[in-house]
Amino acid sequence: MMFKYRGVEFGGGVGPLIVTGFVPGAAEIRGDDVPRPNGDGTIAGRDFLGSSTWAFDLSTIGDDLAEALAAAGALESAWKDPTVRLAPSVIVPLSYEIAGRWRRVYGRPGAFTGIDGGIHAVQGAGQLVCDFKVHDYRHYDDAETSVVLTIVPATTGGLMAPLVAPLSTVRSSAPRAGRVTNTGDTATPLKVTFKGPIIDPWVRSPSGWEVALTGTLAYDVTVTVDPLAGKVTRNDGASVAGMLTRKTRLSGTLLPSGSTDLTFGGTDLTGTATATLAWRNAYSSI
Repeated sequence: MMFKYRGVEFGGGVGPLIVTGFVPGAAEIRGDDVPRPNGDGTIAGRDFLGSSTWAFDLSTIGDDLAEALAAAGALESAWKDPTVRLAPSVIVPLSYEIAGRWRRVYGRPGAFTGIDGGIHAVQGAGQLVCDFKVHDYRHYDDAETSVVLTIVPATTGGLMAPLVAPLSTVRSSAPRAGRVTNTGDTATPLKVTFKGPIIDPWVRSPSGWEVALTGTLAYDVTVTVDPLAGKVTRNDGASVAGMLTRKTRLSGTLLPSGSTDLTFGGTDLTGTATATLAWRNAYSSI
């Protein structure tokens, strides 16, 4: 297997870093079973999947200690990056290749033990171990799939009943539908990027969940709602989580396996606003 973390590749059969041992640990099970009152046995509750730990044994392949240190140092630097380990709630991808396909898991790097100055390291074959804590049980395609939905221009003229303040002569744009397909075997989070000009944009699913904003986006403004990252950001990098509607739940915006018809709407007089739907097909195993 080949692996890739923050631009550093390791594994495979060639250097400078090969994987000599790999153990993808099982996900922890958090159950809420309770003893059966006044009787034998246990009442089964819900079982939740927790984190798992991927453990790696690696060896450098080089001509001398300097090459071994350089190969190990590149991975250790990425593994201990303070922008990740000092950032609460941040999870990052670890990509892997198996049977010709690239997928990824999300979590955070853990322990890292670098090479020593022993004879093997001096000869270029330094040994090191590290682990990665996987926080999300799903495995995702490394490549992201996306669909862009356009909108029908809003019409003007006449007051529409029932009359609710504030009154407006602008009618909402007609919703535009689009089909998305998750080819994996488990549900996957949907990322939505709204691009203005639009007022109160939304994307809705047949199952009842929605990703929606309150407020106005100018023609040069985009807002991305990313449930996997747990962020709502404007194109200038600012967090705008306060724009989410009360009905929007990031943890609930999941695409089931197979095809789903989603609709995009809002108010846009120009008919140029868009909603980009992006997802990674998700799987329950490697």
